[in-house]
Amino acid sequence: MKHILLFMVIMAVGSTSAQNPVIQIVLDAVSTDSLVSYVSQLSGETTVDVGNGPEMIVSRHKLNAGNAVAQAWLQQKLTEFGYAPTTQSFSATGFNVLAEKTGALHPDSRVIICGHYDAMPGGIAAAPAADDDGSGTCSVLEAARILAPYTFEHTIVFALWDEEEQGKIGSLFYAGVSAANDDTIHAVVNMDAIAYDGNGDGLARIHTRPVANSLAIKDTALAVNTDYGLNINLAINNPGATYSDHASFWTEGYGAILVIEDFDNDGNPHYHTPTDLLQYLTQSMWSDLTKLSIGTVATLAIPYNNNLALVERAAPTAQLFAFPVPSEGDARVWVESRTAGRARLELVDAMGRTMYLLHEGPLAQGKQAFDVPLGDLAPGSYRAVLTSSDGTKSSVALVRTAQ
Repeated sequence: MKHILLFMVIMAVGSTSAQNPVIQIVLDAVSTDSLVSYVSQLSGETTVDVGNGPEMIVSRHKLNAGNAVAQAWLQQKLTEFGYAPTTQSFSATGFNVLAEKTGALHPDSRVIICGHYDAMPGGIAAAPAADDDGSGTCSVLEAARILAPYTFEHTIVFALWDEEEQGKIGSLFYAGVSAANDDTIHAVVNMDAIAYDGNGDGLARIHTRPVANSLAIKDTALAVNTDYGLNINLAINNPGATYSDHASFWTEGYGAILVIEDFDNDGNPHYHTPTDLLQYLTQSMWSDLTKLSIGTVATLAIPYNNNLALVERAAPTAQLFAFPVPSEGDARVWVESRTAGRARLELVDAMGRTMYLLHEGPLAQGKQAFDVPLGDLAPGSYRAVLTSSDGTKSSVALVRTAQ
């Protein structure tokens, strides 16, 4: 299918984290107080009011009335942040909650940050699910709050899945519909249980697999961790587990990663019990993994207005085309410039590092070709980036495959 090829060859690069002041400001804005406030409401420790007066969300199990209240509350919060959230119905009881921030250059290319809001256990027991996955859900809310003022090249989707606990049903439906429509999903960052560190070693995990650009998404997360000085102790699971919503996108050939606490060796003992409460969460771990996830999504979506005053830039003054994509050897990039002027054309890798300077100096109006020594590089995702004299950027993806 068309979308599978696109997902294999498209990889966001842009500036690395340390080079982008917008992303640094975004990370600095993550508030532990906000996270705690959200989860105290979502897990039933404080009341919410979605139009029926104050009430507690005692359980978010699919068959409990509290799940519908949680859905309404999530929509309410996203609306407060300036979005127009929608629900995606996939069964009599299942509703994904979605909000989008449209990309300035690539509105049909989506970067998804997600978690699941449904909970266990079932029956008459309380299901507060503060960690699994109140932590990820509330971090999606924090992402929506913080990213609201900024513009990105790609569309960002804030996705809150329902019925993950019954087999990833909500995310499987969304991914399946996306695949059937040949939608371009640039990347998926899934957060599921990101707030528990029982042994205090600070270890967390990223799950990835060689599916589409999943390994490159993992590399972007590692770059964010290093470049921004988060310095989280991260382990990589490859091949990653398939027990959470990221795997729904692997099934359809999309790139995705899972960010999670050390569920392998230090899992939350309150998992799927009525005692999965806020009091047992490790707030420092939660804040760090929230920053990692939001920073990764912001890097992949590529900030479009980097001048901090958020003055809209003009449309790019040039378009780029590449062939062949993918390539077993060298490739060629064509630059079609609308005006004459000085420009810089460089080839960068998946972490935003310059591999080759292809051109720097005057650029004539019209179409010009530049050879790219891709065959000299290791297999992976790259991007040719043209920076025009007016500061606008244009780019095109290239992929070096193994011979």
